[in-house]
Amino acid sequence: MNPVTKSTCISVSLSRRNLLQCTVAAACGGLIPSESTGFQSESIANIRVFAESNKVRTIPVHATCDVVMQYIRRHAAVRFSKCELDVHLFSSKQQYLRFVKRFVRGDEPRRSTFIQSGNRQRIAVYVTPAVQQDLQHELCHALLHSTFRSIRIPLWIDEGLAECSELLHVTNSAMGVVQVKYTPSSLSHPEYRKHVQLMTSARVLPDQCRLESLEQHRNSLHMSWHDYAMSWAWSHFGLHGPTPVQREFQNYLGKLGTPQPVPPLSSEMRQRIPDLDRRFKAFFS
Repeated sequence: MNPVTKSTCISVSLSRRNLLQCTVAAACGGLIPSESTGFQSESIANIRVFAESNKVRTIPVHATCDVVMQYIRRHAAVRFSKCELDVHLFSSKQQYLRFVKRFVRGDEPRRSTFIQSGNRQRIAVYVTPAVQQDLQHELCHALLHSTFRSIRIPLWIDEGLAECSELLHVTNSAMGVVQVKYTPSSLSHPEYRKHVQLMTSARVLPDQCRLESLEQHRNSLHMSWHDYAMSWAWSHFGLHGPTPVQREFQNYLGKLGTPQPVPPLSSEMRQRIPDLDRRFKAFFS
């Protein structure tokens, strides 16, 4: 669970965060009956959107997916695979919980969930005023897991890139032009801000802030506020930091798409950037 966005990522084969995996129709256009709500919705390319009510039917899922894809592609040089996806939008919290509990056991699901099971990807969202950020976060998970095998992508990158995607501020002009701005200053959650400030105020980078510490995590249920804050920080550093850091981050993601074993990113980066911790700390100071 992401303690900031109140979302959940579930994988039947691997315990991850909000990962709803669903099958997507290959047809372009046309009406498809919803398996979850009884409503119908249009299908575009490989993404089907099922809306519980007309109230939530206008949410721009396909445009949001394009925004997230272009952002990650531009800054991380990821070549995405075809993402076959069903997105279920709920105006009723009761209906949302009933649907998600078909896949999730345990604590009550949060307001959005990404679930992967076999060859299916699904995203379920209980529509709140934060629906745009929730969608951006979960769509990033879907894109990453359709491109990289779940066991290949480190948890901290999976969560960190989703957090970065959540900070994309999307606006639609009167002319229909979509404008996108990445606004890290909007990372105003007190828990995140607190951990980043503690990290920058330390004389040297604390061990729990080092990349090696994040690489030990295998289960999002064991991640703390601090772990999520550092996952965002290191991912943000990889996407927007100094050119050598961006290059190493992009090269690492490229290797994840191959069948060969991939060493941890920390060992790769430290070979080429000996003062990595100092640069990381200075970037946020």
